[in-house]
Amino acid sequence: MIETWVFSFLSADSLSPQEPSEPAQLQETFDRYLELWTRCDQLGLDGLAFAEHHFNPMCLTPSPHLMVAALASRTKNLRFTTLGSVLPLHDARRYVEEVGMLDYLTGGRFEPGIAPGAGDREAVAAGIASEEVRPRFYSGADVFAKAIENPVVTQHDAFYNLEQVPLVPAMRPETGRATWVTVMSANSAEWTGQRGYKLCTAFLPVAATVPLAEAYRAAADAAGHQVDPTMLGLRRRVFVAEADARAQEIHESSVDKFAAAVGIRGLETADSEIRRRMMHPDDFAVGSPATVAEKLIEQCRAGGYGAIMAWTDFAQFTHDDLVRSHELLGREVAPVLRAAAVRSTVAVSKEQ
Repeated sequence: MIETWVFSFLSADSLSPQEPSEPAQLQETFDRYLELWTRCDQLGLDGLAFAEHHFNPMCLTPSPHLMVAALASRTKNLRFTTLGSVLPLHDARRYVEEVGMLDYLTGGRFEPGIAPGAGDREAVAAGIASEEVRPRFYSGADVFAKAIENPVVTQHDAFYNLEQVPLVPAMRPETGRATWVTVMSANSAEWTGQRGYKLCTAFLPVAATVPLAEAYRAAADAAGHQVDPTMLGLRRRVFVAEADARAQEIHESSVDKFAAAVGIRGLETADSEIRRRMMHPDDFAVGSPATVAEKLIEQCRAGGYGAIMAWTDFAQFTHDDLVRSHELLGREVAPVLRAAAVRSTVAVSKEQ
């Protein structure tokens, strides 16, 4: 089984900070996306995942938890996550309490998602020293992990001085353990596996996602955590049209958001290595429902991934084209993915 999630950046009409969108344009953007995401529930998709970025118009969800709260009462079955909440920019105490609120506002459909951030540029722009980014992430992650086991938290380090502080409302432990971590390195995969969290990749070609999954499973196994394929998410840029030629035509005529936004302060595309990876052919699944499903299944099976995080608005598609892509993804691609078998062994790649 492969789950199908929609991952979104929710960008402004203008990607230039020098020419920001007008308030009326921003209102229209939020309205049509909320309608589209609500429709995802009716299309049978498994969940919605939101990015957190700051200081640029490429991402209009600097507080993705607010988006989850807005959608909670509009939907019944969709699950939600963030890929991911940037812990170095958050007070971990408040982050934990917001997770607890969303646990109950969504009726248990919220799965937390954490990340150190895509590089250090956003943190530096927010006034945090570059060398503090990772330590702040691990410190905040420790507060979060303790709160999963017991909502009364004690932690004394360079960033927190907590002594038996109750963090309320307490999240359900199963919600905390369903946490997603955005991962791009073997060390991060091992860290995630050791804690029994879920893993989601970003930008990596198949040649990198396979050993990443193996490192994650080996670490989880050594720590005594059971891992099933749906705990591994493969993020891919996905666009679907009725025919391959039509999908390619629309894609090629649409502005790629990352390519357009290279150099914007605080954006991960400022990292040359990420710019190189982000245009790898493995990261794109563009075509008819059959073509997209075939490519995604092949990549998932290569590393034993049981969830696709389909980044659907990676280019400036027209709204009609974006809506149609979601319809085809939900009605024709997702059922095929759901019926696909994926192995869950550590050495899965060696058996392909």
